[in-house]
Amino acid sequence: MKKALVWGLGVSGRSAIELLKSKGIEVYWGDDKDKVDFREFLGVVDTVVLSPGIPPSHPLWTEAQKREIEVIGELELAWRFFEGRAIAITGTDGKSTTTRLTYLMLSSYFDNVEEGGNIGVPFSDIVLKKPKSLAVLEVSSFQGKTLNTFRPVGGAFLNFSPDHLDWHPTLEDYLHSKFNIFARQTEEDFIVLNELQKEVAETPTRAQKIFVGQRDAFIKDGKAYLFGEPLFELEKLKLFGLHNAYNLLFASAIAKRMGVPTENIREVAYTFRGLPHRLEYVGEIRGVKVYNDSKATTPHALQSALESMPDGKVILIAGGKDKGFNFEELLPLVKKKTKACLLIGEAKEKMAKAWNEAYLCNGLEDAVEKAFELAKEGDIILFSPACASFDMFKDYKERGEVFKKLVLRYAEE
Repeated sequence: MKKALVWGLGVSGRSAIELLKSKGIEVYWGDDKDKVDFREFLGVVDTVVLSPGIPPSHPLWTEAQKREIEVIGELELAWRFFEGRAIAITGTDGKSTTTRLTYLMLSSYFDNVEEGGNIGVPFSDIVLKKPKSLAVLEVSSFQGKTLNTFRPVGGAFLNFSPDHLDWHPTLEDYLHSKFNIFARQTEEDFIVLNELQKEVAETPTRAQKIFVGQRDAFIKDGKAYLFGEPLFELEKLKLFGLHNAYNLLFASAIAKRMGVPTENIREVAYTFRGLPHRLEYVGEIRGVKVYNDSKATTPHALQSALESMPDGKVILIAGGKDKGFNFEELLPLVKKKTKACLLIGEAKEKMAKAWNEAYLCNGLEDAVEKAFELAKEGDIILFSPACASFDMFKDYKERGEVFKKLVLRYAEE
């Protein structure tokens, strides 16, 4: 790599530019927002580094491939200058929570452990500051698609369900982008897999496979077991939801395989309270518990949240920008768990049709007010959109913060 073009000037793009400069590589950059013609750079560069948000259908991607110019992402770029070891965690849902748990478990025992990738800190920043660290990386399918030398010593593939079909040309491409994260592992490496999902359990890799589900790690009678020993009791966890108990098991399996003692793993399991916007407990108002699950951008994530709730007690607020999902599959669970559904955003009519009965609301504020009108003592208000946020909010974080402010404002009134 002698000259590179970085396209997309978000956090990871700017980080990639700094890394390239530090290595003495001539670097050009631009963004679709700048209205600069990328073709003027393609005659001089040998590598294009694309932002994760740029899909394979983008003209820069197709034009670079036509000219046989290498196309990679920021994660692959950073890996080429990394001198440490990486743990890679992927899946449709639960990546961020499992990445944080893995980082906490590993850093409780080892020095020089860093956390980043698709969560928070770009991998390029880690390489600039701690090039010989043990990096725990959340890896998205966008990042996975452009990897061609990346090799993690360990990792996890948590689950798989339809998502990002506005970016990936097909569902198969989405799955193979996940597979590609682990494609260069060797017999010395390991991967923790969801045994209960066939496509995940059959991930093609030469690495040692550890299965969460029934074999190596499982949950039975309210207890979690790992490699034959009891690990934690679900009722003692501060992290809410069965899906989160499984996220804990994935992180525990990675940590144990890396050599972290059971007592360190157990301490993290019993003290971790979760990340914001992921089934986050907001509080109790007039006997009604409120949860912010704004990070639930897929029906699968909403399913996990509902399965954690008591039957017939949930007042659900959902909706947003439709990513082409089938909501009808959730109808039996929605009927079983909810006493009312309050729908917002572009997808509300489609969701109302799928779930038969629902209130159509004029935005999130209207939905929160209606939820408290309907709620009785012992009920639960759950904000779990099952959709993207871009029709009304910048991202899921802003959406979650707005929800919490509306709830707290209602509580003060």
